[in-house]
Parts: sequence; structure tokens; C-alpha cells
Amino acid sequence: MSAVGWYNGTIGKLAEMTVPILDRAVYFGDGCYEACLAVEGRAFALERHLDRFYRSLSMLSIPFATDRDALKTALRECLAAANEDCAVLYWQASRATAPRVHAFPEGDAKPNLLITVTPKTLLPAGRTLRLITVPDVRYALCHIKTLNLIPNVLASERARASGADEAVFVRDGFVTEGAHTNVHILKNGTLFTHPANERILPGVTRLILLAICERLDVPVREQAFTKDALFSADEVLVTSSTLGVRRARTVDGAPVGGGADTLYRAIAGAYEQIFQEDIRL
Repeated sequence: MSAVGWYNGTIGKLAEMTVPILDRAVYFGDGCYEACLAVEGRAFALERHLDRFYRSLSMLSIPFATDRDALKTALRECLAAANEDCAVLYWQASRATAPRVHAFPEGDAKPNLLITVTPKTLLPAGRTLRLITVPDVRYALCHIKTLNLIPNVLASERARASGADEAVFVRDGFVTEGAHTNVHILKNGTLFTHPANERILPGVTRLILLAICERLDVPVREQAFTKDALFSADEVLVTSSTLGVRRARTVDGAPVGGGADTLYRAIAGAYEQIFQEDIRL
């Protein structure tokens, strides 16, 4: 079937699926989502993504009644219907279908569940990234994976228009994260990454990266680093569920990184091993 859509139990071709106009995702972005990479029908790090999904639901006070096992069954049904070698598995819950009133709907309004599976072509192994920096104008709920992504959309378009792969948010001179990634640096054998507070989304791949560093005895400092630190870093690392662990070669057109090749390759190799083991389980 290739690209697949699923909405509240109805499954079909993605291009033919529709949602109600009064779904609160349409006019408020009132919901949260998750996305992960799936290879041959197996979703990578699914349990970690589910952990974050249910945490986001709780922080948004969305009364999502579908339990974890039932949700996994629906996700796997969509992957099986798509039958893609490599795909992005996406799912979101909105608060309800209800008249447009800012306050939460009352009565028996129930959350909606939407799932999509879309084919994905991975970047070639070893492909490095080009980054640009942009002001971080987002609000202080970045730790919740909500549907409200207009600043990220605008930043991503600036990156595309400038020939870059990703935009990096900078707030008060400090790097927070990318428009759809986490950003880190290696300096003198230590990994620096922004603290997992309200300024960033705690990425699943970021968590895996921290576990890899612990395994490899790489010191980790969870502290904000400056924009200037990007240019003096031994390596600039970018992580996400669809990219894995990648390194940047330019920021704002200037060359960066290249000073910790052995360490980067050890980290990237460890990630690939974890990925291969997980999708074979």
C-alpha cells in the first residue's frame, strides 16, 4: 500500500485519508506527536518514543485512553499495511473533535489518534551536514512534543532556502537545539549538550547518545554552550530519530569540526550497532 494513513481506527491510503475540520489539531495544534524510523516493519527505539508520547500527553492533560499495548498494535498494523523497507512511522493525538473554544471541551469529547507511515530514503553513510543559525523565538514549552511548530517550520525553510540541511536555534548567545534535531559538540574529548529543560525537546537519539558516551567513557557535560563554541568545537554533532548521529561540516558557511574523527567514528559506530540490534529484536 506504500504511504498509509490511520485515523481513529480507519486505515487507508494516506492521500485519501481525511480528518474532521473540528479536530482541535486543525485550529489549535492542540495535541502531541511522535515519529521514529522503521526498517522492514520494525520501529527503532519504539519503547522510548512511547515513553515520551505518554509523558507529553500527561503534560498537556490530554485524557488519552488508548493503552500502550493497543497503541503498539495499531502502529504495527500500519507498518504491515505499508510494507516499506524503510519508513517514517508518525503518530499524534489531539485533544478532541469539538467546537472552537479555547478552554478544554467538556462532556464526552474524546482524543483523536492519527497514524501515518511514509517511505523514507536515508542519507548516505558518512554524509555530513550543513547548518545555519537562527534566533530562537519559541516559547518555553519546548520539552513537550506538541503540534505547535511554526517557528521550526520557518527556521527549516530558511535552512532549505540557504542550501543548508538544518537550522540551529540560538537564544541569548547560547545554542539550544535544531529545528528538528538536537545539537551537541565534542571538545577536548568531552561531549557538551544542552540540559534537558524547557528549552529543548529531550530527543530519543540524544538519550541514546548519552548512553553511548557512558559506555565509551566519554565525559558528558549537560550545559548550554555558546554559538561561538560551534566554530571552535572539535566536532559538531547532530542527532534525531531519522538522522541518527551525524556531524556537521559547516555552520553559517564556515567550516567546523574535523578535530575528533576517531572519537566521532566510535560514537557513530556504537549507534549503528544499537540500531541494528534493536530492529532485529
